[in-house]
Amino acid sequence: MAGGLLILAVSSALVGGDDSSHNRGPAALVWQDHALRFSSTILIAADWLTTIDGLRQGLPESNPLLGQHPSLGRANLMIATGLLANAFLVPKIKDPRLRRGIWLMMVVIELHAVHNNRSQGLRFNLRL
Repeated sequence: MAGGLLILAVSSALVGGDDSSHNRGPAALVWQDHALRFSSTILIAADWLTTIDGLRQGLPESNPLLGQHPSLGRANLMIATGLLANAFLVPKIKDPRLRRGIWLMMVVIELHAVHNNRSQGLRFNLRL
């Protein structure tokens, strides 16, 4: 199930999937939005896969929302929920500065997380 959620979220970032009736006028998504949406979604997915590798190795989780030693099911559910919110709910925000700020914040946070995970030797574990 988690793999399906990941594919759905990433594919929605690739093809757009915008609600045209909601995003009209100055709040419509433009190329900057699509770039931030795509990059933040990919980085969340990369963090997810390396986090799973760390959990399978018994390493503690640094995200306080997950807890220090979450089960794989809990981690998959919470990270998938965040990824889906990033891909589907954030685009619904009408204020472009807020929407882009959220995505930019996610890019910075996830870049740090992926860099940290990879520097600890964690790999992209596709067995969710």
